[in-house]
Amino acid sequence: MSKFIIIEGTDNVGKDTQQNLIIEKMNDYVFHKFHYSSLPFKDDKEMHATYSKKMYDDMFKVMMNCKDKDINFIFNRSHLGETVYSPLYRGYSGDYVLDIEKKYTKALREDLYLITLTNTPHNILKRDDGKSFYNNEEEVKAEVDGFRRSHRLSSIKNKLHIDVGNMSAIEVSNIIISFLRRENKITGEPKQLKIFE
Repeated sequence: MSKFIIIEGTDNVGKDTQQNLIIEKMNDYVFHKFHYSSLPFKDDKEMHATYSKKMYDDMFKVMMNCKDKDINFIFNRSHLGETVYSPLYRGYSGDYVLDIEKKYTKALREDLYLITLTNTPHNILKRDDGKSFYNNEEEVKAEVDGFRRSHRLSSIKNKLHIDVGNMSAIEVSNIIISFLRRENKITGEPKQLKIFE
């Protein structure tokens, strides 16, 4: 059975690390890695929205086409960032991606997983690698709150939210792998786990 795993969260919260650890630990699966990030029309709101609507709809269509072919995807960032960054930095709601998501989640129910990683603004800024654009803790808090909101509103049934706190990457990874393995092998019913600091 295919697995489509989406990892969401702010910069410096550990998405790259967790993507790599999932691939390493779930070595009975071969994953194709995807990264949805800056779009080519970020300075043109209308073009950005038009482009991203098609892109995210196409993303779900690809999952639908692959779900019976034992093809596995892991996304480091995906559509939910649009619900966070568009209202904060582009001046319009990105919630349209939730409607796109909803069109496909029933059919992808057993195959689709959402993992949202959050942390305190202080901890996120401590890990700044110089590649993010953060200016202050209020800005980071707004993004963290946005990802918590988008996780809550997502219609994906198999979802896990981890407030990372001071956990090590391995501790976080163990929670994620347990979640993914349990979903696949223990029952056919999806479970929603929330791990908070």
